[in-house]
Amino acid sequence: MLFSSREIAVARKALVLANVFPVQRDSDILQKESDKATLEFRGIKKEFQIKELLREVSKGNKEFKKSFLRGVFLGCGILSAPPYYHLEMNIEKEFEKKFVAKILLKFGIKYLIKGDKIYIKGRENIKKFMYTIGSLSVFLLLEDDGIEKSLSNEINRKANFEYANLRRQSNAALKQVEILKELRKKGKLNKLRDDLEEVALLRLRHPYASLAELSRLSLSHLSKQAVYYRLRRILKKYE
Repeated sequence: MLFSSREIAVARKALVLANVFPVQRDSDILQKESDKATLEFRGIKKEFQIKELLREVSKGNKEFKKSFLRGVFLGCGILSAPPYYHLEMNIEKEFEKKFVAKILLKFGIKYLIKGDKIYIKGRENIKKFMYTIGSLSVFLLLEDDGIEKSLSNEINRKANFEYANLRRQSNAALKQVEILKELRKKGKLNKLRDDLEEVALLRLRHPYASLAELSRLSLSHLSKQAVYYRLRRILKKYE
């Protein structure tokens, strides 16, 4: 009987469990090759009854089922590191694959079966799986990564919003300055009402200032809204 894993620690764990179970045998051979560790049980006295084990798991409580999933993942699972969230379990026999899928459903874990593999995709879904099997260190790593990405996305969203807002303000101010220069050229600027002329001159003197800054610079202590409405009124007159 052969057991193989990419991790030597997992193969050693299988050896410990074989002694606990116990699996009666003559000898064990543990070998480490370039890409995997192989454990061979020689001279097994009694065949390992997988269907009997699955029946026991099916009858067992939630903790028993969680332990079973933990064992499946240790034996044939792979989890890719962020930024790509991808977990797969390589299970060749169809009835074993269906049984694992059934247990996953009991814990509300979404999966996809393709060929010999069961796939679990998406950070939240993988987090749920890792929490279920008791791998809290990986669960917390995924949680921290999620928080970091969420903060990064929020910062980028705000930066993009502020950039778009500044660009919109800049375009509006440029248009206002062009129109006010045209009015001054035609001698119409000094014919405006005093409150409108004040705002017009402020805009010409401070072409890149925001409405709030123009409000603070106004001698008549105009509000930001008042500056906006006066500029709009001048533009409407021009049009």
